[in-house]
Amino acid sequence: MQYNKHLNTIDITDRGLAYGDGLFETIALINGQLHHWKLHWQRMINGCKKLALNLPDENQLLEQIQQQLNTQNILSNGVIKLILTRGSGGRGYLFPENQDENLIISYHQWPERNIEDYTNGINTIVCKTALAKQPALSGIKHLNRLEQVLARNEFDNEKYQDGVMLSHAEQGSPFVIEGCSSNLFFVLNSKLCTPKIDNCGILGTMRQAIIDFGLENPLFLVQEDNFELQQLEQATEVFFTNSIYGILPVASISYRTKQQLQQWFYNERTIIRSLANQFNTQLQRPFEL
Repeated sequence: MQYNKHLNTIDITDRGLAYGDGLFETIALINGQLHHWKLHWQRMINGCKKLALNLPDENQLLEQIQQQLNTQNILSNGVIKLILTRGSGGRGYLFPENQDENLIISYHQWPERNIEDYTNGINTIVCKTALAKQPALSGIKHLNRLEQVLARNEFDNEKYQDGVMLSHAEQGSPFVIEGCSSNLFFVLNSKLCTPKIDNCGILGTMRQAIIDFGLENPLFLVQEDNFELQQLEQATEVFFTNSIYGILPVASISYRTKQQLQQWFYNERTIIRSLANQFNTQLQRPFEL
């Protein structure tokens, strides 16, 4: 397996470029440590199984990441991005006869976020772009993220800081799935809920960490189910989770109707504060919300 640390030398025949044929992981680097590495690694294992990619050796991969950090003399917090493609191949969708995956490791500066996003909560809008149902690809972070790209460009940063994405529904009501680059949680009838990720969406590492935390702490036991948009209107608390930004409380959700733009507001923070105290501190993000 090739290790490519120079992003500008990717071969033009690489299937990751041609078809989005590959996976990626975005990992927080905190005080020189890969945050929630085991959760990222498990998702990479699952992704390689689904896409029939050869899995890198874990120890060698960790050594390569450390080598890059040492080479660049990186001592501060940041973001490590891993991209694994099927490597080069000719035209056509058939897997290459001799599959030689390409592994790209890159480091990025730690992204700051407005303190108001944590203290006041973020404003969101329900996106027009829906997520297609495809169980074979659900859960993993494959390289084809055009749905998220289109959804994210439906709104600007000043008015809305994230978007709620729904599943595509030809009949019946669509289900709430996630944010453009985050997973969604909410408190409904005193229960902590999150949408099921079985037909579309990403199984986020922070999402999984909260679910695991709930198994050990019954107060935060998570209910995974199919939820409709109307149930978010009845929720008392809503928040997004992300491996880099941690837990972000939602202040409002706007929803376009044929007649008007409807808006729901959320003020409660009881569960959010408790979880932020547990998880945001690990990422050195605000937790006294």
